[in-house]
Amino acid sequence: MTSSKRIAAAVAATLSLGAAAAFAVEPQDARIQQLETKIAQLEAKTAASQKDVANTIEQVLRDAEKRSQLLATSGGTVAGYDNGFFISSGDFRLQPIVNFQFRNITDYREETAGAKDDEIENGFEVARLEFALVGTAFTKDLTYAFMWDTQTEGGSLVLLDAWVKYMFSDDMGFRVGQFNDPVTHENLLDDWKLLAVDRSLLDVALGGGFLDRVQGATFVYGNYNKNNPLNLEIGLHDGANSDNTDYTGHLGNPGTIGITGAPASHAFDFGIAGRVEYKAMGDWNDYADFQAMNNKENLLVLGAGIDWSQGGDGDVITGTIDAQFETSNGLGLYGAVIVRHADGEIFSGPSDEADGDSTDWGAMIQANYQLNPSWDIFGRVAYLDFDTDILNDENEFWELTVGVNYYLGKNGSAGHRAKVTIDLNWLPDGSPFQAKDIGYLGDNNGEDEIVLRGQFQLLI
Repeated sequence: MTSSKRIAAAVAATLSLGAAAAFAVEPQDARIQQLETKIAQLEAKTAASQKDVANTIEQVLRDAEKRSQLLATSGGTVAGYDNGFFISSGDFRLQPIVNFQFRNITDYREETAGAKDDEIENGFEVARLEFALVGTAFTKDLTYAFMWDTQTEGGSLVLLDAWVKYMFSDDMGFRVGQFNDPVTHENLLDDWKLLAVDRSLLDVALGGGFLDRVQGATFVYGNYNKNNPLNLEIGLHDGANSDNTDYTGHLGNPGTIGITGAPASHAFDFGIAGRVEYKAMGDWNDYADFQAMNNKENLLVLGAGIDWSQGGDGDVITGTIDAQFETSNGLGLYGAVIVRHADGEIFSGPSDEADGDSTDWGAMIQANYQLNPSWDIFGRVAYLDFDTDILNDENEFWELTVGVNYYLGKNGSAGHRAKVTIDLNWLPDGSPFQAKDIGYLGDNNGEDEIVLRGQFQLLI
């Protein structure tokens, strides 16, 4: 073979080997490129997916916002807890309330009737188990309240409140139905917002315990509007203690109303009652109880009320004046005077004085102080003066009370909704009548009666 042929063969072999190497490398580079393409595609898909998720979240939030706005404006139903459970739909609002008060009472009396002379009674009772439905209907200006209580003995339900109130302006309206006679402030307080275990002997004897609930219609001015310092309610009713009766009135002529305790049911022909309150300073919301609990400012309210109930040839006029003062540092003061005058033969009683005019009166003052958010202490003095001797030639009676409230929850956060109350009561002249609702048995010839009461309250 010649030299030129050898050179040509060598060049051809070199070119062949280069092509083969190039062919061997090319598939590997292609696979890398394909892998990079797939990675780029995955990254693109991931970015798109994240964008879709973000868009979806934004749409959900926007839809939820629209639905909440629609709920607020178009009357969607809402249920929850706001100072009690409630169900709301537009201007309709229903709030169920259950008030449970469980008591232990120890009553010591000197010189009771019978062979024992001194006696001690002790035991437990469900003092109150109240069920209520309150709220608004059709418009926020139309409010209602329906409430029942279980009798201590027997447990049967008794209707307490059944009223509807309509405010046709910010300050004026009317109320119809069955409600507390609007006279004494102590009686108008909710049963679960009292200072002591129960109301004072003064109010039970001459105030709310005598007047009780009535059926009627009243004109309302102010309605505890925060911008109005004046509150007024006045109207016509069926007479003192006319709750749960029909339209027929007056059971006897002359009347058969005892000097002490509530009159017979619907013992009057009719009645007129009214109460006015003036707020010199403070917040009306703090006037709803006697405790200066969480007050942000000082409170001073002056009040007066009157009831005229007429039956047959007799009339009973009951009037009161009272004042309530509270401070923002936990001090609460309250005082009241109640006068009841009866003419004709409206009263039946143990002496001839009961056949003519009779004027009974009394006064009370109480104070309480918030030691801390969980504890407050209180004291109360009440005095009663009857025109007619009641027991053992006694016509004057005293009630002296000291006690303490403990509010459950962290730093007393439960307030009136869960609390324990303990008080000690001394009646140096006994009780003028048996008042078992407040733990007084009486019937001891006007001698000492000492009552220790303890109560657990749960309001839901």
